[in-house]
Amino acid sequence: MTVFMLMCYLNNVFDAGIYFKDVNECLYYADKLTGQKINVPIKVEKYECMCKLIPSVDEKKVKVY
Repeated sequence: MTVFMLMCYLNNVFDAGIYFKDVNECLYYADKLTGQKINVPIKVEKYECMCKLIPSVDEKKVKVY
C-alpha cells in the first residue's frame, strides 16, 4: 500500500513519523504542527514537519491512519 509519512523534526533531528492514506490529511497535520515552539531551559526548540510519499508499507506491521 502506498502511504504518506508525516515526518517531524525538532531542531533538524528526526523526532516522529505517522503514516496516512490520504495526502490531504498528512498536509493538514504538517501545517498545524510546523512552527510550534517548545520551551526548554536555555533555548527554544522549533518543530518542522513535512509529508513524504512512501511507495509501500506492510499494514500488518505499521498503523496507517
